[in-house]
Amino acid sequence: MVINAGYFRLCTIVFLNNSLLKPDTPMLKKISVAIALVNIAPSLHAHTTELDTVVVSSAGQDAIADVAQPVTVLDRDAIDENQGDTLGTLLENQPGISNASFGPGVGRPVLRGMGGSRVKLLVDGVNSSDVSAMSSDHAPMADASASEQLEVIQGPATLLYGGGAIGGVVNLIDRRISEQGMSEADGNILGEVSASYRSNDNAQNIQARTDMGNENWVLHLDGFSRSSDNYQTDGEDIENTDTESSGGSVALSRIGMQGFIGMSVSTLSYDYGVPNEENEDNRVRPDQTRYDIKGAWQPLNSSWLEEWRTEINYTDYEHDETDEGMVVGLFDKETTSLQTRLRHQMFAGWQGSIGLQASKQTLKLCHDHGGCSSIPDYSDFAWDGSQGANLLNVGGYNFAHSTPMPETDTTDFGLYWVEKRRWQSAAAADSETGGLGGTVEFGARADQRKIELDPDTINPAHRQQSSYYDDTHFTPLTLSAASTIELSDTQIIGLSLARAQRAPDAEEMFWNGDHHATFSFQLDNPDLKEETAYTLDINWRYTTDSDSVRIALYHYEYEDYIYNDLKGFADPLHGNFVYRHEQADARFNGGEFSWQHIFNANWHLDLNADYVRAKLNDGGNLPRIAPASALLAINWQHNLWQARLENKLVAEQSDTAENETSTDSYNMVNASVSRAILLGDQELKVRAAVNNLTDEVARNHVSYLKEYAPLPGRSLQLGVNWSF
Repeated sequence: MVINAGYFRLCTIVFLNNSLLKPDTPMLKKISVAIALVNIAPSLHAHTTELDTVVVSSAGQDAIADVAQPVTVLDRDAIDENQGDTLGTLLENQPGISNASFGPGVGRPVLRGMGGSRVKLLVDGVNSSDVSAMSSDHAPMADASASEQLEVIQGPATLLYGGGAIGGVVNLIDRRISEQGMSEADGNILGEVSASYRSNDNAQNIQARTDMGNENWVLHLDGFSRSSDNYQTDGEDIENTDTESSGGSVALSRIGMQGFIGMSVSTLSYDYGVPNEENEDNRVRPDQTRYDIKGAWQPLNSSWLEEWRTEINYTDYEHDETDEGMVVGLFDKETTSLQTRLRHQMFAGWQGSIGLQASKQTLKLCHDHGGCSSIPDYSDFAWDGSQGANLLNVGGYNFAHSTPMPETDTTDFGLYWVEKRRWQSAAAADSETGGLGGTVEFGARADQRKIELDPDTINPAHRQQSSYYDDTHFTPLTLSAASTIELSDTQIIGLSLARAQRAPDAEEMFWNGDHHATFSFQLDNPDLKEETAYTLDINWRYTTDSDSVRIALYHYEYEDYIYNDLKGFADPLHGNFVYRHEQADARFNGGEFSWQHIFNANWHLDLNADYVRAKLNDGGNLPRIAPASALLAINWQHNLWQARLENKLVAEQSDTAENETSTDSYNMVNASVSRAILLGDQELKVRAAVNNLTDEVARNHVSYLKEYAPLPGRSLQLGVNWSF
């Protein structure tokens, strides 16, 4: 099920540019004849969910109807149906979401044109703690294989998650640590096993998960293995697109009358090729181990405290990058984090939380074309603090050819306070006359970031002068106000205002070196400062027994927006493209539209569209902004059969940044059919799907690799899922 602030499966998407909506345009003609098909549940009503029964963990355990910003929630069925190997492919057909792909091994979600360090990736509410925001070839360490629910908040979520969520949040809810016990009615054991095959790239996937226990103890186990060969487009193999991945976890929870406590250990490993113009054998191999402790206390007789929730996490991440089998890059990152939140009882109509978050990340790396066996250590080399003689100055920029970045310790500390209450007009209290009602919310957050640098991993001949490595401090501040207005039983308006800030990441400021896998050179910019966003979101939802409509509009004004600018000259050391993070004022405008209509018990329609425009205030467009898109789908279900046929149209993107090329439009037609087989209290579901039915040659404008890694061609998928 996909729930997007309304009933039914919601594949919410956004407004098209007005010029695209003229009835005589080719785009609208294509949309008007597109037909579609989906796997809904065995019964349509099984996917119909009341708004106030869906709890959004990413919004602080609020019901979805009380969240002013657009929210998309995918349950386990929807995750299985979308068959995405990465988060980006899993979400790219959702409203206002695109995929910053870098071959099939990497897919980071982009929300309303914003990605990287502006979109926080969470695993059960805790940072994914990887280096995917650093470079587009680094995979996020967040895999949906074991997730029960996937939540997306579009727009600033800095109040609860800090500046890294200034563009939104993607939260994988795995519930490995159980908050509720199991009953004998469940048979004291629940689980599922699934397997799938895809023809285009010979992809094979198998995964399993189970929970077992009683009302006081729950043991969780899960694991998966996935692999694929090079995929084909237009009858040709795209080299270096093969992938392998695996992962698993074990968790134990103790549940009592007043709360729970649990611990989990999980591992995740990827091994994927990086497609490139020269077809060189380049690979990236990340590996991560996570340790999580989570607990909550709900005192029975407290007059003021409703819940105290705490999460502690330690993550050990490393990856290497290889060139023709030789390790030429090593990344090592350790993260320790603490989150704690006190939620108070209702007081004078207000209910809210005070939260504290603290984390420390240590990042060190090696990059050497001659090979990396370990993180380098030049602490024994003499250095008088002056700039190294081997830095190469071209066009006023220093190019380094040693370890690209000093060892960094980034310490973050955040404190937030949020309060919410329901309100009701006098007329609303009179059931005969009706009237307005809704919620109002206010919040504030203060953060502190400290970045400490240690140049011992850099050869002194390639170092900057000593003052370059002084500590850096930032103090972002967020203020927000939001309200939902219940116009009637069927209509809700959400309004959200925020002043949010984000501190730059260490890698945005201090990386000076080659990104071998991306064939690019990244220059440093130690002068970066906080970026500030002033945001307005308006969200209207209309829901009846047969229709669900959502219209969302947004306007974001940025001061000192940080963007990765493509320079007009080549790297003098390797001849690659040169990028540097710059700052300028910018604005984002856009909107989203979705309509789901039930014709009868067997047929249901999805229609979605989206549009975003992102420009620098002084002129020029921001790079890699997704073009307008629209999706039309028709869904059929009868007894235990379900089917879907869909056509997604992606418009041409010609509003490009300086030195950026335009991207042609394309149509993507997908079809699927499934059959559920009931086996007592168990279920077996068999599914077949054809993706890119017309074998369209399509390119993703958001991808750095669009020129030599088009999207996969036609593919047949077969899958089976056993739930017990």
